[in-house]
Amino acid sequence: MPAVLNFDLKRGEQFVFPLHHHPELAQLLLISEGSGTFLIDGTTYKVGPRTMLVYDTGVWHEELADASQPFKAISISFAAFQLADLPPGTFMKAGISPVIELGDRYDEIASLSRMILQSAEDPYVPGELSTRYYLAILLIELAKIVYTGFAKETSTSSDRTVTAIKQYIHNHYMDAITLEQLSKASFLSPGYTCRVFSQSEGISPIQYLVGYRMEVAKHYLRTEKEPVYRIAELVGYQSETHFKNVFKKTIGLPPHKYRKMHRIEG
Repeated sequence: MPAVLNFDLKRGEQFVFPLHHHPELAQLLLISEGSGTFLIDGTTYKVGPRTMLVYDTGVWHEELADASQPFKAISISFAAFQLADLPPGTFMKAGISPVIELGDRYDEIASLSRMILQSAEDPYVPGELSTRYYLAILLIELAKIVYTGFAKETSTSSDRTVTAIKQYIHNHYMDAITLEQLSKASFLSPGYTCRVFSQSEGISPIQYLVGYRMEVAKHYLRTEKEPVYRIAELVGYQSETHFKNVFKKTIGLPPHKYRKMHRIEG
């Protein structure tokens, strides 16, 4: 599973790593704030913010941030990858700088990096699956920046936002989810989160949450013997009456009638 570290250092705090390498790991270092001097594969680079550094597998590197200013960065270490036409564990072709100036792509790359950080830290999310998913997207987007036409990927940042919101709902539907929580999962404002999702799906994120809860409830009613009040709790409702009203409005039948009509025997 990728190892993810978040650095949020105040002025005067040290970010210093002497010359070293990782024989079995590659590493990405997204610098959001601050600057420093980085020795990568024998070449010294002066690096500023809004930059991604790429350390291919086994590459020797040394890191020294300027302690006279705050330094914020996300480090992502990972193994077992191969990009088209390149040796395993290699991202940068010979002669191409391992320092990527992100420019107007910074916000998108930073958002993906924060998603990787969040999924790696969240104990309620299947960490390895979601972390590798976001890492794969991040590598594709970086490849598109570095190599024109290197990788083609049809999804947009809006598509990925919608996917992240759906994934969060699928993992947390039993909780009291709010639009504010969904906006944190997508790293966007609540209003923009709602607008992007609604434009893509034709319904709001909260409407999608309700619909997904009803799908889970239908599955329970068809396959389990749990009483209705317990199923209500399992899908995030504290009030059985409220659950019954929402179910009937959404499905067209009260839960007990749905169960009777669709019960899977045995």
